[in-house]
Amino acid sequence: MKKIDILIIGAGLSGLSAAFKLQGKKEYLLIEKENKAGGLAASFKKNGFTFDFSGHLLHLHDKKSKSLILRLLKKNYSLIKRNSQIYSHGVFSPYPFQFNLFNLPPKARKECISGFIKAYEKRLKNKSKSKTILNFKNWSLSVFGEGINKHFMLPYNSKLWQYSLEKLNSQWCAPFVPVPKMEDIIEGVYSRQKENIGYNPAFYYPKIGGIQTLSDAFLKHLKNVNFNAELIGINPQNKTATIKNIGKIKYKRLINTIGLKHFIEKINDAPLKIKKLNKTLKYTTVYVLNIGTKKINSDKHWTYFPEKGFKFYRAGISSNFSKHIMPKNTSSMYIEVSTYGKPINIEKTEKEIVKGLIKCGILKSPKDIIEKMWLKIECAYVIYDKERTKALPEIFAYLKKHHIHSIGRYGGWKYSFMEENITEGIETAQQIISYKR
Repeated sequence: MKKIDILIIGAGLSGLSAAFKLQGKKEYLLIEKENKAGGLAASFKKNGFTFDFSGHLLHLHDKKSKSLILRLLKKNYSLIKRNSQIYSHGVFSPYPFQFNLFNLPPKARKECISGFIKAYEKRLKNKSKSKTILNFKNWSLSVFGEGINKHFMLPYNSKLWQYSLEKLNSQWCAPFVPVPKMEDIIEGVYSRQKENIGYNPAFYYPKIGGIQTLSDAFLKHLKNVNFNAELIGINPQNKTATIKNIGKIKYKRLINTIGLKHFIEKINDAPLKIKKLNKTLKYTTVYVLNIGTKKINSDKHWTYFPEKGFKFYRAGISSNFSKHIMPKNTSSMYIEVSTYGKPINIEKTEKEIVKGLIKCGILKSPKDIIEKMWLKIECAYVIYDKERTKALPEIFAYLKKHHIHSIGRYGGWKYSFMEENITEGIETAQQIISYKR
């Protein structure tokens, strides 16, 4: 039986960054069930097009992680100013919706303004009252009012989460849902608002190779990585793991980055209470249609679609991230469709997507499509509900007791972004290095 200090499950950005920090300091083994690194930060090539799992963009806020990431990319990156929009009421409005109401029809605009003012005044009156965690619907109504919720917040999030907004809580919202001040609303009625709003006003993206470039940049520094090596089972009591194509491994500590729910299912003889709590964890699945097309005349990066008339909730023009990820005189797109608890009909959904893209004017004809690739993100968005709130502390306490660190967007069972996952991988590795035993 092979013995190592640290076993890392999953070669996504969390696992790669943890191994990067451990390299030369602790003996580790990084295993990945696929045949390449990256996890969801992977890219796929097809007839000259490079497709990602939707829009995987680098939003860098921390000086240390930013320095590391850009150093790894070795000048193979661009800094891009966000240019995104919303399509509703037959018109395009700048993102974020709540800051840019000027393009809406007069009736919708009036409803948004009056609703926000009423909600704003109500919040001022209730400012001294104790704060509790609200469900998303009530939180959004209390912050934005009836109009903004009617025309964007509720329909869009219903389409994204595919889960009751009265059961979904609001813990995930910061920093992903920017909240305007009264002056922002008023200014946004008359003209386009300032563009540096939210956590992602600008982003970095590799010039060549898609987001896979970053994953491969980490990989170049690592020595102990095994692909086609899926975790089959784990025994936390005696610290052994069974791995496909490797066999049994004896470890001292384990870093898990795969979906927490799926990881717990692989634990042999987990306590009944932990198994029951784990069954309550939920997630939304996203299907991504990547297409290569004839040249699209648009400089936009992505568009949100809140209305029921469109099957998809977001569509992005990935060729506007880089001119090197598609053949000359073509464009590429990713279109996202969300589902909860059941698969989608690919053929039917594809027809609805094309129909919607033509309806809003992004595509002219189905004949404009040159290439296509469906990608599935099984566990795309974890559901923030009362069951999650109850389950996570007990599950993590159990794992900690057995020297298991479950980290990243999916190991941590949370809503996060790539920089945060990299930072968490490095910090976890540093924590392990500092242990005396």
